[in-house]
Amino acid sequence: MILSKPEHIKIYGHRGARGDLPENTLNSFEYLYQNNISVSETDILLTKDLVPVINHDFRLNPDFTKDARGNWLTNNDIKIFELTYEELSKYYIGSINKNSEYGKKFSKQKYLINQKVPKLTELLELSSKGNLDNLLINLEIKSTPYESNLTPPPDKMVKIIINEVNKFRIKNKMIYSSFDWRILSEIEKIDPKIPRAYLTFEKKDSELPRIIKEHGGVAWHPELKDIKKETVNISHDEDIAVNVWTVNEEDDMLRMIDLGVDGIITDYPVRLKELCEKRNIKWF
Repeated sequence: MILSKPEHIKIYGHRGARGDLPENTLNSFEYLYQNNISVSETDILLTKDLVPVINHDFRLNPDFTKDARGNWLTNNDIKIFELTYEELSKYYIGSINKNSEYGKKFSKQKYLINQKVPKLTELLELSSKGNLDNLLINLEIKSTPYESNLTPPPDKMVKIIINEVNKFRIKNKMIYSSFDWRILSEIEKIDPKIPRAYLTFEKKDSELPRIIKEHGGVAWHPELKDIKKETVNISHDEDIAVNVWTVNEEDDMLRMIDLGVDGIITDYPVRLKELCEKRNIKWF
């Protein structure tokens, strides 16, 4: 699998293309492929009946979720893991509440009708149809040690997701990431050759790339504000790719490119693509 190319920037569509289309919907990923962007990042959770689904939050987000009657949710504690897939399918996620903070942040996001939380298999089927040369899907497995009853135990969760992915011919086009490093340890137990990326938040420790290397990781996924030239250089000395999240402003995009990161995870992948083409920056 290609994780990086010399003198190229890898464009990751964050949750599909959240700035332009509703996050983690099949249309959002199809939009990437229509724009020749082959790399995406998405989030995986399990339902009560252990169906892997694409959703970022452990709970349905009232800022962009409607009930079966078309009303905005008022309950902010509907856990994905407490719903069967059939029950989850009664909710709609194709629009945003313009009065919410989320809605104000993504006010230009396109409205889509009849969008439901997709199964992981639906994304894998969609992604298997196109050009696979540069295809790469970053599956972020959502898990936390700080609250119970949001997911199965890490070992069980990982086995279910890996088994699902292995049914598809693009199984070698995946990189798995998580903030919960227990998840990544469980993946290593299944197969240490499976590429793993270590997500961090508010961590400016210059030893992180070396720690990730010791864990057998291939990539570090830090937050935008945690990136420094020193840690990028250390990462590359350790053969660790640096894919930074979530970079949405053009000045930050250019700054990350100047610092030599390998990939940029962005809500506006088409904007980044156009910026690269305007500045004659190689991308894939």
